[in-house]
Amino acid sequence: MTQTNFIKKIFANDITEEVHNAFTRYSLGEFVKEPFIVKRSKDKITASTGFEYLNFLQRFFAENVSGEVEIDGVIESVRDLSPKLKELDLKFTVERRFGKSGNKFKLTKQNISASLYKKMVNELFGEYLLFNAKAKEGLLKLKKKTTPKLGSPTEKFVTISFSNELLPLFKEDYLFDVPAGDFKELKVEQTYYVQDIDLDEKLLEKDADLARRKAQRRGEIKRIVTVDGKVVKESKVKFKV
Repeated sequence: MTQTNFIKKIFANDITEEVHNAFTRYSLGEFVKEPFIVKRSKDKITASTGFEYLNFLQRFFAENVSGEVEIDGVIESVRDLSPKLKELDLKFTVERRFGKSGNKFKLTKQNISASLYKKMVNELFGEYLLFNAKAKEGLLKLKKKTTPKLGSPTEKFVTISFSNELLPLFKEDYLFDVPAGDFKELKVEQTYYVQDIDLDEKLLEKDADLARRKAQRRGEIKRIVTVDGKVVKESKVKFKV
């Protein structure tokens, strides 16, 4: 299966460009992240978490749905995505982002094939994929279809619901270190400690924003797993991303 969880990649020391990009907005310090909450009922699984997981959960959903997918929402970007969206044959309109650089590409509610959904997620992964997606296997839904202000809390920003058939794949990707069989509610809490940032000083003089985005962050992630109200695992991992 395709691995979509950037935290699992850090634990496996598989630092890709997408993992690096997930940390570019962090400065030095301690960052208590929004909990990753998974609830299990008789016929479905529902997981909710913060904004930083949005694109990664879009990819998980895109990798595991079939048939038609209904999409509705926006893609925000500082780049002109019109040529790419036209190439993908998507229906959209364009608006300026209020108080931010770039544009909002508003996707008209439309049904597309699962293969096109997967393609658009992969080819536009570097943008803000702020749209809902619905298929026969489940639903991915956002609390807000706009990027949150930097540093603001984003608890339950994205929620994904899917049938129990996908639980083994979800466990392997997002609950990779959870010693749990049956459960009703599972919570993963994480704290990032960014202890050092390696900046290219020459690039900093020429382009401060690019230097920030290319800088490597070093530190530690603390991860606490709670199953049905009981802490079952605590772990830490060093990172350099």
